[in-house]
Amino acid sequence: MMFQGGGAGILKISAALGPMHQKGYVMQPSEVTLSGFPASASAEPLPVQSLAQLVAVLELQRHQPVISLRQALEQLGYIDAATLDRIQAENPDYLRNQSGELVRRMLLTADDLEHALARMGGIPEVDTVRFAVPPEAFQVLRVREARLNEVVPLGAAENRFFVASYTPTDEVLRRRLCELTGRSVSLVWAPRSAIRTRLELQERAGASAVSSTRELPPLNMPAYGRGVAMPGGTGESDIELLVSQAMIEIAAGQEHEESASAAESSGMVRMVKKMIDDALAQEASDIHIETNPGEQITLIRFRRDGDLEPYLSLPARLRSSLVSRIKIMARLDIAERRRPQDGKINYAEFGGPKLELRVAVMPTHDGLEDVVLRLLATTKPIPLARLGLQGRDQDTFKRLSGHSFGLILAAGPTGSGKTTTLHSMLAEVNTGERKIWTAEDPIEITQPGLRQVQVNPKIGVTFAAAMRGFLRADPDIIMIGEIRDQETAKIAIEASLTGHLVLSTLHTNSAAESVVRLLDLGMDPMNFADSLVGIVAQRLVRALCSRCAAPHRLAPGQFDRLLAEYIERSSLTADEGRRRLLEAAGVESVDQILVHTATGCEHCGGKGYKGRMGIYEILENNPAIRELIQRHARPTELFDAAIASGMRSLRHDALEKLVQGKIDVKQARLAYV
Repeated sequence: MMFQGGGAGILKISAALGPMHQKGYVMQPSEVTLSGFPASASAEPLPVQSLAQLVAVLELQRHQPVISLRQALEQLGYIDAATLDRIQAENPDYLRNQSGELVRRMLLTADDLEHALARMGGIPEVDTVRFAVPPEAFQVLRVREARLNEVVPLGAAENRFFVASYTPTDEVLRRRLCELTGRSVSLVWAPRSAIRTRLELQERAGASAVSSTRELPPLNMPAYGRGVAMPGGTGESDIELLVSQAMIEIAAGQEHEESASAAESSGMVRMVKKMIDDALAQEASDIHIETNPGEQITLIRFRRDGDLEPYLSLPARLRSSLVSRIKIMARLDIAERRRPQDGKINYAEFGGPKLELRVAVMPTHDGLEDVVLRLLATTKPIPLARLGLQGRDQDTFKRLSGHSFGLILAAGPTGSGKTTTLHSMLAEVNTGERKIWTAEDPIEITQPGLRQVQVNPKIGVTFAAAMRGFLRADPDIIMIGEIRDQETAKIAIEASLTGHLVLSTLHTNSAAESVVRLLDLGMDPMNFADSLVGIVAQRLVRALCSRCAAPHRLAPGQFDRLLAEYIERSSLTADEGRRRLLEAAGVESVDQILVHTATGCEHCGGKGYKGRMGIYEILENNPAIRELIQRHARPTELFDAAIASGMRSLRHDALEKLVQGKIDVKQARLAYV
């Protein structure tokens, strides 16, 4: 519940209330009323999650008048003002001593009426699922009696024993609970569904065991961790319920939070599965688990479309058992906490879909560990038309993949879509007439007809070893996941010169830098110049949502700045740059250009972006480029020669897609700055 009052009273109570973040709402001093209810209809009171908060709420409420039933119904949003006016005009007693008539007339449910009566009487609302129930509470009122009466014991404070009920105004129930407990009982309100959920979790864990354990802390989980349906119909649709179950089970068994049994508790097992299922449903590429010392929360974030987004905050008590559970799934050493560990999870073994998760466990300070899980769901190749290529680039891709021999490279940082690009090129030539071998780590994309080999250095299956094996298996096309060393590069060039089309990737920033990188690895300039077909450098940026992107014309002088940025670091003239930008935008004059900005809608989750788009730079080998490679020219010389031959740089492609309305300025600059 929330309160408002001036001066020292608020300051005195604020420490007892503590942080309350349920429903994504943070309490502000100006938004609290001494009655325990919101200062305005837009502010929603927050359910109490501990005895300390409950005592503080009651102390503030003690000197406040009781609000009317009409005020309570309006605050809760159960009946609108116009309807209440009609009811009051018809019979004022319906909002006084005949409130049951509202239920009979189906204007609200019996539970809704009880909630309003509780609000009317200043009875606090509690969150029974997250409430920090002291260990002795379920000794005073056992789970069996609690279930029979549909209540949850909350604990004793100030000579009173507090119990949550969905009918807190029921005096008969209060007296019965006094007889059962031998205590002076005070009732507070909680939804019937939340009461049943807490009792189910408590009963599942074992009431007697819970009675002898330490107090469970409140969860204080933000709204972004709530309400995502669990695939497969497991019965628990809310991640928070699984977190609560894990907390209760760890306490119930008096298990050390770092033990294997805690990691294998039913709640923890289901919580981890739910987390992975949600990541898969939200099309996340990675799951980041970030632990913190002391009682600080453990943060779980998903990487979606290249950006990290918060998913869930966990109590500190669960961090070790969570990490241990993932280690068990990945067959790692749960006792080793000093060194990094790498492993893989075959999710199908744990009842999930066909999915492989690459696990990296990294030790941090204070003996803690962070975990990153990369989701590697096998997918089909993306057609070239869907990669975000300009029309001219599609033609270049098809021309490159149509070569019968030579070397094609995809360059870019990790996660820029290099492997996806190569598989799209392979799909163009995978006609059944050619034998295609691939060596990958891991195999993320599958295609019928391809012979795909998983690299495993532990048993000697490296990229270089796979290449040597492929050359004895009568290949037409070979794809190597990455050129990492001199040996692999040398074999790839030799294979490309002996009648094979070889595709591979490099971790370089641009096409011109890729040439220099291979020459620096000791490749023969003559052989490399003859073998090279082309290099595709690329980046991935967030594409604007097609449903809510807002168009607007360029401001005065904005096009000139855009043009200056377009031709920067290239040999292009201003006239040529202007011609290219107008051609890309499909207009005849500058004042017709429309750029778009992100706004946000339901389709894109309010972000303004939906999916990702590739930005490309394609260096196609020709006599001028070949000559520069042979004499080991600098990257700037190679770049200028490629531009003169018609190549669009990453900068050019990004700014052209900006004037086409596909991306905004921010994403365009991420591609080349």
